[in-house]
Amino acid sequence: MDESYVTLPTLEEIEALVELGRWDELKSLLAGVHPADIADLMDQLPGETAVAIFHLLEIETASEVLDEIGSFIRQELVEKVDDEHLADLLDELPMDDAADFLEELPDTISDRLLALMEPEEAKDVRGLLAHEEDTAGRLMTTNVVALRRQWTVAQTFAFLHSLEDPETLQYLYVVDAHDKLIGVLPLRTLVLAQSEQTVADIMTKDIVSVPVTADQEELAELVARYDYFAIPVVDKNGRLVGVVTVDDVLDIFKEEVTEDIQRLGGSEPLDQPYFAASVLQIVGKRIGWLLLLFVASTLSGEVIRLFQHELDVVVALGFFITLITGTGGNAGSQTVATIIRAITLEEVRMNNLWHAWQREVSVGFILGFVMGAVGILRALLWHTGFGVALVIALTLPAVVIWSTTVATIIPVVADRFEVDPTVISGPMIATIVDATGLLIYFSLAKTILGI
Repeated sequence: MDESYVTLPTLEEIEALVELGRWDELKSLLAGVHPADIADLMDQLPGETAVAIFHLLEIETASEVLDEIGSFIRQELVEKVDDEHLADLLDELPMDDAADFLEELPDTISDRLLALMEPEEAKDVRGLLAHEEDTAGRLMTTNVVALRRQWTVAQTFAFLHSLEDPETLQYLYVVDAHDKLIGVLPLRTLVLAQSEQTVADIMTKDIVSVPVTADQEELAELVARYDYFAIPVVDKNGRLVGVVTVDDVLDIFKEEVTEDIQRLGGSEPLDQPYFAASVLQIVGKRIGWLLLLFVASTLSGEVIRLFQHELDVVVALGFFITLITGTGGNAGSQTVATIIRAITLEEVRMNNLWHAWQREVSVGFILGFVMGAVGILRALLWHTGFGVALVIALTLPAVVIWSTTVATIIPVVADRFEVDPTVISGPMIATIVDATGLLIYFSLAKTILGI
């Protein structure tokens, strides 16, 4: 059995030791537990308990826990842990992780912590923070291994042995006398090479790199496309200035998914962790879309008012209003989720919109037929008469087909004009479909029932 394996303690065990004040035993219990697991446990504990546990950790472990912890406990730590201790922990972190941590804090606090950090570390972190947000320059680490092409394999190994904790060694980058990136050398290739061969003999000249100004989404797409563990970052003159590793790219995917989910819910994404944002900041992110959706929702009321006579004559029509709007909205939501995902994967674009629309309409026709069959049975069971049942049977397929059409076209057109499709999807499409679906419903009722 692997002696380094440590059984993860339960919350009950931790809480019992905290209640009894057996801190030494708790410290021993946590020894050897992975920092990510400690962070997960702390996220499930009350703030004061989590802070007390944090003070028990060795500095190396505590720094990693600080990087992994959720936003609520992180806020507690910032408020209750001594600034000098936090600065020491930031010194231990990779510079890109330290920059990411400080970026989420108010300027007054981040400036205070930077002033307490080691001068060299603080300088590197300030250099990263000087780059535009959501760019490769902000995400990279400058702790990158750079080789010279004239070195032999033996000289290269001697150089690697002299390094202290490089960020990544999967890929080694080759630069010329002016630090311009000219090649890449996978570590595996170096290990298998003969000692007398030079770096120039075994390096790869086909390099995929990104400028410091590259958007993080572009960067993530490159890493995903080429399956790289890391990707080099160059300045405008092609000089190697840093590297972005795959763990940072995974954070990008997590951030982008979070933003898309928030937009799909009809809200602007938060620029910081949930518990770090004030109530007024959250209100500011939501109020604009909420007001817009409120105004748009009045269209449904206007359609009902327009057909008030028909409702007065056939009261049973009112029974199915929520059924019609709900079905249309749900069908649209299903379609828009599928289409936005296809847009993200570059499967659907303006040039194949027609084919995407045909597929979705085919799906909508089948779904609408099924919903219509169920709807006519529901209407007959409510004894509304065959006329109203027929209206329901025809309306549901029409509304489903229409909602899938709207939910297919709008995101693709938005993406074509470089507007984030998630911004105008979800609740907005549901609101549009509600009003137009009722218009279809009452128009069919007026025609079929002759009212």
